[in-house]
Parts: sequence; C-alpha cells; structure tokens
Amino acid sequence: MSTKKAPETLLGRDYVDPRDLGPNSPLEDLARAYLQDAVDKGRGDRTLAKYDSHLREFLEFLGRGGASPRVKDLDLRTLRAYSSHLGRRRKANGDGISATTKNLQLIVLRGMLRFGVLMDLPVPGPEKVALGKATPPSPDARHLEASRLERLLDAPDVETADGVRDRALLELFLATGCRVSELIAFDRERVELDPRAADPKDGIRISDELTVLGKGRRYRKVFLSQRAREWIARYLRGRKDRDPALFVTRKRNADGSYRMSVWMAERIVRTAAKRAGLTEDVSPHWLRHAAITDWATNFGLPSAQRLAGHQSVATTSRYLGGSDAELKAQYKRRFG
Repeated sequence: MSTKKAPETLLGRDYVDPRDLGPNSPLEDLARAYLQDAVDKGRGDRTLAKYDSHLREFLEFLGRGGASPRVKDLDLRTLRAYSSHLGRRRKANGDGISATTKNLQLIVLRGMLRFGVLMDLPVPGPEKVALGKATPPSPDARHLEASRLERLLDAPDVETADGVRDRALLELFLATGCRVSELIAFDRERVELDPRAADPKDGIRISDELTVLGKGRRYRKVFLSQRAREWIARYLRGRKDRDPALFVTRKRNADGSYRMSVWMAERIVRTAAKRAGLTEDVSPHWLRHAAITDWATNFGLPSAQRLAGHQSVATTSRYLGGSDAELKAQYKRRFG
C-alpha cells in the first residue's frame, strides 16, 4: 500500500538571501524570502503554516502547464486570474470556498507583494489585490442563553474517564477563552500546584491563573474559575500516566507523547453540542466567542480586550453581536 507523501513546505527549503532577489528570480524565491521575514517578525507556527499553504497554492496555480514564473511575470492580469480561480474553487464536498476564506488567502498574497515592494522589486502594489465583501455572521450566531450553555457543559458522561476529561476541557475553554491551539499546549506542571503546598480555601491544588503565549508571540494572563479548577483536579486525580500534557488521548503522536490534537479537541466540543441537542455550530472558537461576550457584558470592553489578548479593541468589539439577546431583555424590562 502506498502512502501519500506530505507536500514539501516552502519554509523547509534552502534559505533565500533577500539581496539576491531580482526581476528574473524565481517567484518561489520571493515567496520563501517573505516567509523567512514572517519568521523573523515572530509570527506563530500555525500562522506560518497557513501562509506557507496559501502561497504554495498560488505558485501551483501559476505553474500549471510546466511554467516557471519569475518575479517580473507577476502582473495585474495574473492577480485577477488567481482571484477568479479562488472564487471558482471547490472543496471536497463540492461547495465553493467562502468569501472570508478567499480573502484570507488574498491577504497573504498582499503581504508578499508588500514585501516585494519594500525590496524594490517590479511587482504590483498590494492594493491591487481587491478583497471581496464577506457577509458578516448573524449577531446571534455564537450566543446561547445560560440554560443552554449549561446543557452543553453537562453533556459529557462524567461516569467515564473520558467524560471527566471532556468536561474539564469545556470548562477550561469557557473560563479562559483560549484558542484551541493555546489550550492543548498547556502542560500539567503549569496547572498542578505542589502537592505539599497548603490547600487553598476551596481545597483544590490547581493554579487559578496561567500565562498564555498567543498570536503574535504576545503573552497574556488567563484565569481559571473555581468550577474549572474542580473539574481539572478531578480529571488529573484519575490520570495514571506521566505524560506532560494537560489533556491527553489514547492515540500516541509521532513525538511519543499522547497530547490531544486540535482535531480531537474540536471533535469533543462538537460531540458535546450534539449530545446537548444544540443546533448551533458549536466549536472551540465559538466557546472563545462566548467567553469574550460574557467578559464584555460583565467587565466592560477594555477588560475583555486584555483577557482575550487582542491588540485592538475593535477586534474585541466584533465578538459582541451575540449580546443582542441581553439588549432585547433590557429593552423589554424598561419599555415592556
């Protein structure tokens, strides 16, 4: 049986010296130099992987028919053709990609062009890549009333070890508002207090705060609710392994660890939503959205911004559409 070979990444190839770039340089060299610059600027691993994938797709589009595109070949007609190609591309299920997904890929292309302009290369300016108008999500798309949220948390079967783990995972998502990649990166040594330490007032030897390395290599503090700490303590008391990861599965990874994958964390969240009978498309990012909305409602927008790790308060404000339900309730209490 043959195994499918993983595509070679651009960053996995030889280093490109930006001083060697010129009009006749392979376009791939420009893409690699741009990615190298993104590494130097501290972009996260997941961000770099997406940049790499999007640029490889662009190069594959230009290289159809055996062409070897050069930097000087990059013109407005090429950019328009690629944008049109993305608009007609189909996913495995036959659906077209969303306007948001298309824009994300074009934004990466814009970044490469901006880098090329800074290197005094004959490439179109980034503003020549037009972005489409993405339809904003429904304001209630990621909002659940408290009772339905409790149904989600109660969905795992906590009579089983996996169910206790899943409940702890859900509680930690809602307590910290972490991105899924941030949450599965936690190690248990960062959460478990020294067993010889005096018990806190609530009797749990679990830390009540953690430091997270988030997007843009920026650190922030997140805090654990008492309920999240209780479920994590219960989960860790049942662990018999010595794996350093906070959340583990039975499947062994290539590096020998049993750390939970992003895919598995997403599956746990979606399974819990189905068991709870929820029709919403609940995902780890949905839970982050719910947490940020709750913080903004109770603590105010500036505090929510800090807890979420957003650089701009405008980013945080985009998460608040789901508060329309509370606004309606307040309106009815005031005006009937």
